[in-house]
Amino acid sequence: MPLADLVSILRQDLADPEKTLFADEVLERCLLKGAFRLARDLRITLSVAGGEIAPEPQGEARELLLILGQINACQVMRAATANAFSFSSGDKSVNKTGQPKQWADLEESLTLQYRQRAAQMTPGVHDDDGYIITPEFRPVLYEQGLDLEPLEDPHLWPY
Repeated sequence: MPLADLVSILRQDLADPEKTLFADEVLERCLLKGAFRLARDLRITLSVAGGEIAPEPQGEARELLLILGQINACQVMRAATANAFSFSSGDKSVNKTGQPKQWADLEESLTLQYRQRAAQMTPGVHDDDGYIITPEFRPVLYEQGLDLEPLEDPHLWPY
């Protein structure tokens, strides 16, 4: 399936068949960006070359890629609507200040759905809590005071 077909499906999922919210290039970027996360989370090999994803994800993996595309599209719209305005004049008013929150809520819902489905496909792999600290990280503890020597208490170190 060419990337253009995935963009068309993603556009339907985002309820934008008339191309009023997203340009094709934006949705292509959302899908290509999602390919890297999908490969990492499912521990599969995907590469992006020449604007195409290879090998083409199939079945549930393709559906997860489309969800990631929706999540990335929500992030784009959050950025685009961040400066939304509110205006009123007489009996007429326009209030667009709630748009970023609506996109954020949709993003959160899609992220939860993605995590649940990815966890079902790869049990124990998708336990990402959002922190960037790796399990191998060991903090260095220092005593309070002027000298900066590490504490020598053997109970604090797993060595």
